[in-house]
Amino acid sequence: MIALADCNNFYASCERVFRPELCNKPVLVLSNNDGCVIARSNEAKALGIKMGVPAFKIKDIIHNNNVNVFSSNFTLYGDMSNRVMSIYADECNAIEIYSIDEAFINMSGIANLEEKAVSIRNKVKTWTGIPVSIGVSKTKNISKNCKSYS
Repeated sequence: MIALADCNNFYASCERVFRPELCNKPVLVLSNNDGCVIARSNEAKALGIKMGVPAFKIKDIIHNNNVNVFSSNFTLYGDMSNRVMSIYADECNAIEIYSIDEAFINMSGIANLEEKAVSIRNKVKTWTGIPVSIGVSKTKNISKNCKSYS
């Protein structure tokens, strides 16, 4: 069995780890030179802010809703990714890093898959502060779809 573990709203979640006062508040992360939105918290998504939109086009939404806006910090995101991936590697036989915030995890030989997925998710949240969704299936494609429902 294969699991797909995906960090939720990864860049925004990384910013929140060191700024707990941002919990439940809208957060945006902008591209290099603060041009476009590259990450959003769920609260920012609820305001209708789309990925890739130029920051200047949503300045009123940002101002009127007290949206917290950050320049991208790829050093931080890389470090947090390494922490998360090391937890996956410690917990399972093998992982295949898919992107900065996603990895396929070999769950072969694990008796209770749901229990293991919940355990991994909880450990990542406790040790790093990053929320994770995990889907488990026989194939990578299906596990990616299952992740949407976790």
